[in-house]
Amino acid sequence: MIGFFSFILKVCLWAVVLQWSGRALFLALKGAYRYLSFSEILHTYLSGFPLDLAFISYFMVFSILVFWIGKSLHQTTARILFTWVGAVFLQISLIISLADAELFAVWGTKFNRQALQYLYSPEEAAASASEANWTGIVVSWLLFTAFFLHRLSGLSKRIASTNQTTTEHLFTAGKSIVSMALFGIAIRGGLGNVPINQSIAVFSSKPAANMAAINSGWNFLYFIINKNETIDPEKYHFSKSGSDEAWLTHYFRTKTVTSALSQHPSPNVCIIILESFSAYGSKLLTEKDNAMTFLDSLQRTGFYIKKAFASGDRTDKGLAAVLSGWHGQPWQSILHEPDKAAKLPSIAKRFDQKGYQTGFVYGGDLGFANMRSYLFAAGFHVIKDQADFDRAERTSKWGAHDAWSLKKLLAMNDQANKPFLHVLLTLSSHEPYDVPGGPYYAANSSQKELLNSIAYTDRCIRRFMEEAAKKTWFKNTIFVFVADHGRDMGYPETQFDRAGHFHIPLFFWGEALHPGLRGMASEKVASQCDIAETLNQAVLHNGEKHFRYSENLLDSQRHAPALYIFNSGFGVIGKGAEVVFHNQPGKKTFGKGNERQCDSLLQLGQIFQYNQVKTYLKY
Repeated sequence: MIGFFSFILKVCLWAVVLQWSGRALFLALKGAYRYLSFSEILHTYLSGFPLDLAFISYFMVFSILVFWIGKSLHQTTARILFTWVGAVFLQISLIISLADAELFAVWGTKFNRQALQYLYSPEEAAASASEANWTGIVVSWLLFTAFFLHRLSGLSKRIASTNQTTTEHLFTAGKSIVSMALFGIAIRGGLGNVPINQSIAVFSSKPAANMAAINSGWNFLYFIINKNETIDPEKYHFSKSGSDEAWLTHYFRTKTVTSALSQHPSPNVCIIILESFSAYGSKLLTEKDNAMTFLDSLQRTGFYIKKAFASGDRTDKGLAAVLSGWHGQPWQSILHEPDKAAKLPSIAKRFDQKGYQTGFVYGGDLGFANMRSYLFAAGFHVIKDQADFDRAERTSKWGAHDAWSLKKLLAMNDQANKPFLHVLLTLSSHEPYDVPGGPYYAANSSQKELLNSIAYTDRCIRRFMEEAAKKTWFKNTIFVFVADHGRDMGYPETQFDRAGHFHIPLFFWGEALHPGLRGMASEKVASQCDIAETLNQAVLHNGEKHFRYSENLLDSQRHAPALYIFNSGFGVIGKGAEVVFHNQPGKKTFGKGNERQCDSLLQLGQIFQYNQVKTYLKY
C-alpha cells in the first residue's frame, strides 16, 4: 500500500513541478513578468493549478497503469513505457511553454486556432519564428530536459515486480482502478455538468496574468482535440440591451454621399498593403521613429488619416478588412474557411462590375492561409505570387522582396488596357526582416530590425513611384497606402491589446486625387475597413452602401469609432476615449477618457462583436 501511493505521490510532484517550471519559462523568456506584480505572479500558480492538475492527470492515469503492469506482469516493459511516455510528456510541456512565450510576445495570446492553422504551413511558421531568442530557448530546453529526465529515470526504478498472491493482485488492481478513476475526474475538472475550460484560470484584467495561469500543455491539447468545435454565439453576448440594431445603426451610417476622390470619371486605383507598417514607424503620425520618410512625404501632399487602425493582428485578417470591409471575429481569420470567405462582399467585384481590370501581386506564397482561394472568390482575375517570379528573385524566406514585387506591379499596370484596380501586398517587413543591402535605418530601437525593413520597403516604393511617374497611366491613378496590421513597437501604448498596437498609416495619393483633398489630414478615427466603402462611393459612385460596417472617409457626418477584434476580445477607439474588453474574464481591462463615453464605446463593442460572430455563422 505504501509503495503504491509513494510512487503516485512522487510522480505527481514531478509532473506538478514540471508545469510550474513551464509557467516560469513562459513568464521569463519574453518578459511577460514585467507586466505583473509579485503577488500576481504567485496568483497565476494558484489560479492555474486546476488546469495543471487536469493536464498532469493524463500522465498520471498512464503512470498508474504501467505501475500495475510492472507490479504484476513485466517490470522491464513497464519501466520502458513509463520512461518513454514521461519523456514525451516532458517535451510537450517544455516545448509548448517555450512556444507560448513567443506567441504571447507577438499575438498577446497562447496557442489557439489561429496558431493551429500555421502548423499546416511549417516554412511560413519557421519564418515567423525568426525573432525568437533561440539561445535562451535552446539553453532553457537543454537544462530543464536534463534535470527532469534525470528525475524521471529515478522514478522508473520504483516500478518493481514482486511475487503477489491472487488477493494481492486483486488489491493492486483495485487501487489502480480507483486511482485512475479519480484522476479521470480531475481531467474533466470535477463531476459538474460543464467540463473544465480555460476560464477557470482567468482571474485578472491583465492578459499576461491570465495567459500565464492557463496551462500551456492543456491549452494545446484543447485546441488540437477541439479544432472543429462548434461556435456558440451566446458566449459573446455580453450586452443584453435588446436594441442591438439601433446601436449599430446609430454609429454606422446607411446613407451615401456624393463626394469624389477624383475628378476623373474612372480613375485607376492602386492599393499597396504594407506588411507590419506600424504608425510608430512614421514621424508624421506619432512623432516616434522616422523609418518611412518617403511615405511621410506622400502623406503630407495627399489625403491621410491621422488615427487609422487595423481591425486585426495578422495579414490574412488585414486582407479581409481592406478588400471586404470585414472586421473579423475573435479567433483565426475567416480566410481559413474558404467557404465562408467566399461569401464576403468584395471591392474587387464592385470594380469588375464597372468594367475595371482587377489584379493582385504578392512576392510570397498565396497558398498560405488560403489567401489565393479568397482572392479568386473576391473577384481578382489576374493573381501573381512567388511562382511567377524567377528563382533568382526569390531571395527572401517568404519569397521575392518588395523591389521585385513592385516591379511586377509596374508591369501589370503597364499592360492594362482599361481602368484597373491593382493591389500589392508587400512582404519584406515580415519576420525575419532579411532585406538585401542596407542598413536603411540606423536608430537604436527595440524594433530596429523591423524599422530597417520598413525603411527598405519605403525606399523601394520611392523607386517605384519615380518609374511610375514616367508612365501614361500615372496621371489617372489614385494610390491607396495602408498597413495590414500594426506591431508592438516597444512602447507601453503598443502592448498587444492596446490601440497603439493597431495604429497604422492609411492615406490616398496621386495626381488623380481630387485637388480639394491634397494636403488634407483627417482628425477623425478610422478603420482600414473603411477603404472598401470609400472606394465604392467615392470612386465607383454607387448610390447604395455595400459594406455594412465600412464608412466613407469623405463623409463629413460619419462618427463611427474604430474597432479591432483580437483572439480574446476587442478594442474600441472613439474621439478622446478608448476601451479594451477581454472575453475572459468578460470585463473591461483598459479604459481611457470620459467614463460615460467609455461605457458607450464598450457597449457598442460588445454588440458589434456579438453581431460579427452571428454574421460569421450565417456565412
